[in-house]
Amino acid sequence: MPLLLTEATVAHAIELLNADPGLAAAAQGWEGDFGITIERSSGALCVHLKAPVAGRFPAPTFVSAPQLALANVAYEARADEATFRGLIEGGLDPIAAIVQKRLWVRGNLQPIIARLNHRGLAERWLEQLRAGG
Repeated sequence: MPLLLTEATVAHAIELLNADPGLAAAAQGWEGDFGITIERSSGALCVHLKAPVAGRFPAPTFVSAPQLALANVAYEARADEATFRGLIEGGLDPIAAIVQKRLWVRGNLQPIIARLNHRGLAERWLEQLRAGG
């Protein structure tokens, strides 16, 4: 059964990420909010995720597309549900998705690249999410 990308799934994913002891080191010095738009057949799911505070992400806020545009986020990612599912399930590489124009991103990627040494954190988080956490 494919992973359904819903508000509950996204909220659970953030809970799993916050539970990882490696998040505090990865989040240290992070600045800027995230905006994520998942284009689904049932309508876009737009998420405003505030920057980590004290090594933890606040609960995500689910907003409309116009509200997300007004939020002035530092980082934004947008793709269809199949692309996000491929990223989560591990069958699609994020760089390949960007190059293939399946994943659109905006923002200064240097802080993200600088945190590649924390890639194990994302892999653990995604594995927990795939397993049902």
